[in-house]
Amino acid sequence: MPRRPSARRYAQALFQLALERDEIERWQRELLFMEGALQEREFASFLGMPKFRLAQKMAVIREAFPSLSPLARNLLGLLTSRGITDMMPSIREEYGVLLDRHQGLERAQVVSAVPLEEGHRNRLVQYLRELIGKEIVLTAAVDPGVIAGLVARVGDRLIDGSARTRLQDLRRSLAEAAL
Repeated sequence: MPRRPSARRYAQALFQLALERDEIERWQRELLFMEGALQEREFASFLGMPKFRLAQKMAVIREAFPSLSPLARNLLGLLTSRGITDMMPSIREEYGVLLDRHQGLERAQVVSAVPLEEGHRNRLVQYLRELIGKEIVLTAAVDPGVIAGLVARVGDRLIDGSARTRLQDLRRSLAEAAL
């Protein structure tokens, strides 16, 4: 079975192309548009039908989406020919990460036991900004399982200040000390 290509590799190639052509915002919009189009079940299933040749599928893509750039239509055709149109959300997401980094932004996902008040949220953004050295775009979620504190993911970093993790660490330390 052939290996499945990485959405990150497609996104990197697209981003490089967009930078060279000074079209980074346009590609962001087009990827979002294509992702939405592929969420239409009839369209997505048509692209996956083996009884239609790629040329027929490309003709439908051209006619249905005349506002898409030729390169965006080619991307859709490439993904269709390889049977991996389901990768579009991941490609768009990875492209968004590259765009954020290019603009000096870093996304942070924070999970806390209770909703963050505005003052706490602002202090957290300031702390993460100083820690990472970039502007932070914060997304917050609530999970009562955190018990207290919070868990933040910024890029590849995980900052776990939850009471649940501290209790697990304490339990582990006590178990090791008893041995």
